[in-house]
Parts: sequence; structure tokens; C-alpha cells
Amino acid sequence: MRNMKRRDFIRLAMIAGGAVAISPLFSPLFNYMGYYYNELRVISKNYLVANNTAGLQGFPKYKIANIKDIQSTSCPVYFFAYPLTNEPCFLVDFSKLNNQTNVEFKNPYYGQFAINSKFPTIKGVGPKGSICAFSAICVHLGCQLPAQVLTSSPNIPGLNPATTILHCPCHGSMYKLDKGGIVVGGPAPRPLPIIFLEYDNTTGDIYAIGTNAPYFSKTRPTSNLIYDPDYSYQIPSNPACTSG
Repeated sequence: MRNMKRRDFIRLAMIAGGAVAISPLFSPLFNYMGYYYNELRVISKNYLVANNTAGLQGFPKYKIANIKDIQSTSCPVYFFAYPLTNEPCFLVDFSKLNNQTNVEFKNPYYGQFAINSKFPTIKGVGPKGSICAFSAICVHLGCQLPAQVLTSSPNIPGLNPATTILHCPCHGSMYKLDKGGIVVGGPAPRPLPIIFLEYDNTTGDIYAIGTNAPYFSKTRPTSNLIYDPDYSYQIPSNPACTSG
């Protein structure tokens, strides 16, 4: 220490003090990265709603409803889990929500996440071409979206039938469903992920077959799905509609 110049000592002290000051900011990041590399890389296919030996490299084709389930209620939304058992998603029947049929909109993620976004447009399925599906998790900070709460205004948390805007109760992110879940308000950084659907005209069964983008994560999405251990979600019972 006697050989250290006073200026060098002050510089070293400032660096050490700064490291101590900012360490709480980086601690959550380091903890999450540790979880990701130690747990997610070996995540079991048992988390998936259907057997899929490809693990997270592919999505299973999975029956989520029958058209009779949708037609038996006036509620325009129907909840299901996909592709993990605790990942809430919802069907929306636009013919019930705002009388739209033969629904078609641009895929907001077309050309991104190549494995997922191979379709330039998304078309509704079912007898009226009116059924689409979305993730029920806000891409801002991972709050669960109350798609079952039908509201009289797009400025109230829930789903407004007139505008098809889904409003997050946490920080005000707003997604316009009939435009592919694009962001029309609030801090969400990207559109709401869409679940690709397949409809069997003979049986009336509706299948989820994949998504157009990764689901919510705390990191920049670079793979099909990142499971976030800090959130626990509930799949609402159907029919789930309430007034807000």
C-alpha cells in the first residue's frame, strides 16, 4: 500500500464501491441465467401437454377443444394450456365477439423466428372461419391477461368486444386481436404470440399445432419457448366470461 499512489488508491476505491453499489441490480440476472443453464437445457418433455420427443425443438399437435364446446356457450373465449401444462392460452371466436367471420390478418412475426413464423397470414378456423388463438401472457413482464373479462371500454383491463383490444391489468399494455395481437398502447415490446390452429371438418376437433413466436421470457427470445420459473399461471375454467 505504501508504494501505491494516492490517485491509484482513490481510483481503486471508486471501482470497488461502484461494484458493490450495482451488484444488487445484476443479482437477479445472474440468478436467472444460472437457472436457465442448469435447468432449462434439460427440461423434460413431461412439461408438454402432449408427448413430444423433440422436447422444446418442436410443438406437439394437441386437441384443445371441439367446435361443440365453443358453440355451446355465448362466451367468445375458451381457455386451454399449450404447449406447457401451465401456459394459459385462449381461443377467441370473433363471430361472437364482434360478428366477424372469415377472419384473416397479417402474421406480425412473419420472417422472424424462422421455425415458428412460416405463415405470412393467419386465418380463422371453424365453420365460420372465425376462431383464432393467442397466448394469455403479456409479453411486457409476464402478467396473465384477463381475456375472460369483457369490458365496455378498451381503457378498462380485460377484452373489449367492440375494438377487440385486450388490456393488461398490470402496466396497461394493449393488444388488438383482430390485427394479430399487435400492440396499440402501453409498454409491451412486441405483439402477442399467436397459436396456430388446425380444424377437422369431419369431427369438429380443434388442434393447436405451434406458435408464431416465443412465449414470454426475461431474456430476448431466441428459441421456440423459454419457461420462466418466476411466474405461476392458472387456466380459467370454461365458460369463463365475466363482465368488467
